[in-house]
Amino acid sequence: MRHILDVPGRLTDRGHRFLAKRARTVPFPVQDNPDDTELIARLAPFPEVDTTMALAGLRQAQDRYGGLVYRTSAWSFNEEIRFEPWPYYEHSADHGPLAEFIDHEVAHPYSVKLRNDGAVVYRFAADVAVFADADALIEADALYWECESWIPVVEPKVGQSVEGVGEAASRLSLIREGSGNTEWWWEADGFRVHLWRTFAELFQQEGQAKWGLWARDEEGLRAARLFLADMEAQCGRTAE
Repeated sequence: MRHILDVPGRLTDRGHRFLAKRARTVPFPVQDNPDDTELIARLAPFPEVDTTMALAGLRQAQDRYGGLVYRTSAWSFNEEIRFEPWPYYEHSADHGPLAEFIDHEVAHPYSVKLRNDGAVVYRFAADVAVFADADALIEADALYWECESWIPVVEPKVGQSVEGVGEAASRLSLIREGSGNTEWWWEADGFRVHLWRTFAELFQQEGQAKWGLWARDEEGLRAARLFLADMEAQCGRTAE
């Protein structure tokens, strides 16, 4: 399998532009890569695991993402992250053995792992499968990047109310390629909505949920304000 910077594969044009603008590679691996025999031995404590699938998934991740580095403004990181798929397996009661995947240095006390089926799992108070695969994480990072040049309408902040956001946004078009299990993106008429529950699930703190709203241009700004007014009116009717 070719590296994602050489062959973007099923990434969208947005994802491709994001990597072309922000990403680079560093040497990977920087130590001897365990051979398949050693990996099978490392997976021995997990008899429920299909070792053939696990080995294939890890090797594909190493070939496609190994050494990828970029700066992201994603709310989960907002830093430079490094893709380092490596077979230091940890056991998860919910997800089985998890391999090392993304290295990050800002003081967020959680780790980012790779499940055997390619899902991206964040670990802390809970083990949360945030994205179905690494491409979805990259697409989400590309959406944050694109929104950096858009007009902020609702600024995200911890502790803000997210009541009614998901219901209102569900009437818009879901951006499937950049959405996951705990964070979602929608768009319509030149504006974009993002609902983020990743830390709320990861740290088991509902107050960590937040959301944002951006407009692409002045026309989108008018549409975004109409969306916001409609959502607030709907929330008001629900509260009555």
